[in-house]
Amino acid sequence: MGEEVPSPRVGEGTPSASSVPGPESPTLAERLILAFRLPYALGCVVVGLVLFGVFDVWLTTYAASGDPSRAASATLDLGSVLTAVLVAYAFYAPRHMRAKLVQAGDSLSSLLPDGHDGYRKVFAGVAAVRPQLMVWLLFFVTLLVALSAPALLGTGPSSIGLNGGPGTPLELVAGVYDLVSYAVATLGLSSVVWTYWSISRGIHRLGAVPLVLRPYFEDAFLGLKPVGSLALSLASAYFAFIALFLLILAAAPSAPTPGDIVGVGGFLSGLIALGLLLFFVPLRRLHHRMVREKALEAGRLKEKLAPVFQEPAPASLPKDIGHLFHLDMMDRKVASMALWPFDLRILGKLSVIALSVTAILISRIVALALKI
Repeated sequence: MGEEVPSPRVGEGTPSASSVPGPESPTLAERLILAFRLPYALGCVVVGLVLFGVFDVWLTTYAASGDPSRAASATLDLGSVLTAVLVAYAFYAPRHMRAKLVQAGDSLSSLLPDGHDGYRKVFAGVAAVRPQLMVWLLFFVTLLVALSAPALLGTGPSSIGLNGGPGTPLELVAGVYDLVSYAVATLGLSSVVWTYWSISRGIHRLGAVPLVLRPYFEDAFLGLKPVGSLALSLASAYFAFIALFLLILAAAPSAPTPGDIVGVGGFLSGLIALGLLLFFVPLRRLHHRMVREKALEAGRLKEKLAPVFQEPAPASLPKDIGHLFHLDMMDRKVASMALWPFDLRILGKLSVIALSVTAILISRIVALALKI
């Protein structure tokens, strides 16, 4: 869990792109963790799990009740612990995603006409500060509304625990700390979505570049498999994030209210739909490119095979076994050319994960409808 992002590769063309933040630059969430000067994974635990997780729950509960044992009980509640784990993972996931991108840098650079410089330009948006701030603000407001939906609809209390009031100094401190904790948590949560979005956009832009593909007889994926592997790694990290969200819902002691369905259910449904779109849509250009390449090679092979199956065979047609073996090998290689830059068996596993995550959400809705 303590993986480090490789340092930027120093090579020709890098200085000209030095003014553009490349994928080697950390996101805002990473900068917050790095400010604690701890090993990154440990920093995620300290910040996400302890400081703005269980301690926040303990402080707000103690400020409201004045009972230390009740505060400790609330801190150890399964839902509270899972929420803190979610926040810690939300700070770790962007680092993991970006590390996968940097690790694939050499492979992706080899596909681009301008090499590493082009790779940095394609994925420069990952570390852009202004859009990260905008996504953070949007996530802050959207999640606040989603968690407050029960109160807004009059079906129950708000799911967000901004319960520190101005009655006593301790309650005031707890209320301010609770708000800061919510802001920090949404920075991590929004960073997961932003990192997945921005790297996926980079993959989409990659498909528009005149790539240097490998010959089909050397690689059935035309050298594009690292792109597919990167997309699968991103999607796996993203849906693990969604799965933690749903575990929190599943750990709730009671069935969700209609407000929860509208608010949190709609919010999570949107994240699931976004995750699926960000996996398939950016790869469509590469998919169409691979389909065209396979069709072109199949057409060339058809021209070579046509004389072999003519009756009678042309006198100029080579009769040696070596020629026929060569054509047979070409036929096998063309037939094995992939149409997507990843193994379809791996895609099947991802689909099972996505469907399982969706099924959990649906089961909670059914539980409410049937009152079970």
